[in-house]
Amino acid sequence: MTAIISITEQGNQLALKLSKFLDQAVCYTLPKYASDDLKSINGKLKDFCAELFSTYDNLVFIMATGIVVRSIAPHLQSKTTDPAVIVLDEKGNNVISLLSGHLGGANALTQQIATHLNSNPVITTASDVNRLPSVDMLAQANGLLIDSMVDAKDITALIVNRKNVVINDPFHILPPLSLSADEKDIEGKIIVSNLDKQNEDIPFVKLIPQNIILGMGCKKDTPTEQCLSFIKAMLDKYNIDKRSIALIASIDVKENERALIDSAAYYKCSFKCFGADVLLTVESLFEGSDFVKQTVGVTSVSAPSAYIAGKKQGRFICEKERQNGITISIFEQIQTKV
Repeated sequence: MTAIISITEQGNQLALKLSKFLDQAVCYTLPKYASDDLKSINGKLKDFCAELFSTYDNLVFIMATGIVVRSIAPHLQSKTTDPAVIVLDEKGNNVISLLSGHLGGANALTQQIATHLNSNPVITTASDVNRLPSVDMLAQANGLLIDSMVDAKDITALIVNRKNVVINDPFHILPPLSLSADEKDIEGKIIVSNLDKQNEDIPFVKLIPQNIILGMGCKKDTPTEQCLSFIKAMLDKYNIDKRSIALIASIDVKENERALIDSAAYYKCSFKCFGADVLLTVESLFEGSDFVKQTVGVTSVSAPSAYIAGKKQGRFICEKERQNGITISIFEQIQTKV
């Protein structure tokens, strides 16, 4: 959602014009100008910004940049969480990307607004000015998580300064890029990896794909603590970054199993279950058990669930391990681009 904030009559007219162009936009102005289409700013603008920061993804201010800077300053937290902040003069001649240009999307929104108004976009981030890729934009555009914003900033600085930066992307997620003309004297790396510990002898930033699927089965009413403990042990054993987990998969008779539901919530991933009829289509590919067959209708749960959830594209890092009535299969999905 977008909030458009203006404090003059001319600014209000521009705000209403923009609100018809931007989806889910809400306009705010001084109480004396408030109407059905223009909500009232509650109290001082500096204080009201606290509400705006917690409610909206994009903030478009139509006023002097100095007012905006002083008003938002107390509320700034991080480039990963702050909303996009854009400033326009009340005639709409200039559209300034002020805050969260990359991850927050302020640069892209600035371009959209400037094109709509036929005005001047003002973008000052070095990578955009030099038409070079930044690490945060590469990550955002390709669905990757950034391991360290400090590392991302350092590697982006190398790129902007035209240093020799190479990309190590075994999953072929990133598009072809020309960041280096020479494999010698490499000064930095962008590494796409789901490994937890990544050792390099030069500066690097790790971008994490969410391509790990945990296929799981367990006894009824298995304690959540046992499930979480086993998952952690498996991640440690195979050096897997927990942030790369995209999904926990199982059979539909386990769709209400609290341990699996809680584990998915803990790892902030999805939980998906498949019917026995679906798992039967790949049952013959995996080692199974007659006892499991009698219990749930298929000889194996964890490996077939992971394989199906991964759309049969990828490899097993671990086909199956057992502990305390819990089974875990770890599948690394390889996503093909259309």
